Amino acid sequence: MPQDLFTIKRTADFLSKTVVGAKINKIFQPSSDEINLLLYNKQAFRLVVSTNAKFARVSISSVEKPNPEVAYNFCMLLRKHLTGAEITSLDICNDDRIIKISIVNKNELQDKESYALYAEIMGKYSNLFLTKNGVILGAIKQHLDGLDGKRITLTGAKYLPPIKQDKISAFSSGAKAVFDNFVGGALDLYILKSFNDFSPVTAREIAYRIENLGAYDGDKAYLVFLDFINQKTTPTVIDDGIKLDFYPFNYLSVLGKRSTYLDMPSAIESVFSSAENQNLLNKLKSGTISAVLSHEKRLSKRICNLEERILESNDYKEYKMLGELITSQMYLIKKGQERVKLSNYFDGGEIDVLLDSTLTPQQNAQRYYKLYRKKKATATMSTEQIKSAKEELNYVLSIKFYLSQAENKQDIEDIKRELIDFGIIKERQNKKGKVKKPTFSFRRYEYLGYTAMLGKNNLQNDKLLSLADKTDIWLHVKNYHSSHLIISTQGKDVPIKVIQTFAEICAYYSQGKDSDKIEVDYTKRRYVKKLGGKNLGGVTYENYSSIIVTPNPHVELEIK
Repeated sequence: MPQDLFTIKRTADFLSKTVVGAKINKIFQPSSDEINLLLYNKQAFRLVVSTNAKFARVSISSVEKPNPEVAYNFCMLLRKHLTGAEITSLDICNDDRIIKISIVNKNELQDKESYALYAEIMGKYSNLFLTKNGVILGAIKQHLDGLDGKRITLTGAKYLPPIKQDKISAFSSGAKAVFDNFVGGALDLYILKSFNDFSPVTAREIAYRIENLGAYDGDKAYLVFLDFINQKTTPTVIDDGIKLDFYPFNYLSVLGKRSTYLDMPSAIESVFSSAENQNLLNKLKSGTISAVLSHEKRLSKRICNLEERILESNDYKEYKMLGELITSQMYLIKKGQERVKLSNYFDGGEIDVLLDSTLTPQQNAQRYYKLYRKKKATATMSTEQIKSAKEELNYVLSIKFYLSQAENKQDIEDIKRELIDFGIIKERQNKKGKVKKPTFSFRRYEYLGYTAMLGKNNLQNDKLLSLADKTDIWLHVKNYHSSHLIISTQGKDVPIKVIQTFAEICAYYSQGKDSDKIEVDYTKRRYVKKLGGKNLGGVTYENYSSIIVTPNPHVELEIK
């Protein structure tokens, strides 16, 4: 993403026309590296200042983000000094990637006081400073020194912008000489090294346009350069099939599907909001996934140990046989013997039997009977425990599947609720002592007059069964973890075309979604029975039919 001075300037030009004169009504800090200013200037809007290494920007957004229960210190500082203040200007500072937002507010004596927010949009070095009369009152990121390691950025110090690199501005009179002095090599790297305005992707775009002229000519190259930097802003987002990027206008060197926007903030937010949501989702998933994987590992290890225990106990029948042989031929055994050869009437041969020389023949027989009962009990109990552990593992794997399918924070919260109820993770109450309840935001579809609902997790699958009428049609992918889908019949017969279409949706939201063909079972709700115990969403069913379909999400049928 070309968050370079060239792009930031164009963003600042638009923001200046929008925010100057606006009042700061509210201030929020949804995360450690982002500030939201709720402004009013004939209409309400949200100014976002992010210092996140990946998503650093100053922009306008309509996305309302949840705030922490306890406000960050920097947020409290901003509220103290800037609530009710007026933005008087917004512009580029020091001809660098710094946006200065000048602000005026009144103190308790109604005297005007001057403040400024300096948003340094510099990748991992991004920061936001609040100053009063040029003196730093605080920063969103606390560092002992600044980007260049030479300036002091602590509270009470005078704010000084980072020392600029030894490059020239693309808009200076020296730009022409840059192209006159080019002697060959990688033109994009030469442009990047010479100017302080451009990111690598912008430098590549300039070089691409110049190189399309044919043989290099300094005068012609400079004219192309001028046309490029003076081009009208037509914000463009390009999807190359892997990621989205925003640009101040159409970059010819970048391949992909293009979308144009009315202004830079809209283009920026269309890219960043999606990326931020995915980043947040990944962070939220990570802790939950870790808990699930740990539990999966414990169950797998337990099953392995139980299987080893069964192998060790599988000879229990031999101990019973030895006890019976000793009992039937006790007259051949004397106390003090350590072994004896007995006739094995089970196979017609002889068998060498080990004895405890301190025990009587009868006591040796009882010892073998005791070992038989113990090993048999161990094998029986271990077999039952393996069955239970495998059922639990299958349930945990279903949670893991639904977690991989989670699309928003609420989906993850619902799965966390399920993990808490199951005992995999511990309950965390909020400060008011309230326990969050799960939501049931099912996917909903309509096709040929029939509606269907699809669960996003085991809790929702379980709830769907409770809501369904006994004549409704229930669908589930055969031999895979999948969402449950209920077709509301309203007492009518459902055409096979409708069942097939909804089966394609059910197949898409399953572990087999990448298959060309997949089998889906369906039956009336009355033939589906919930399993007991903790395993939500677990069912048995009968009187069912099957249909083979190709997974398809049918987004055109979804009711938003």
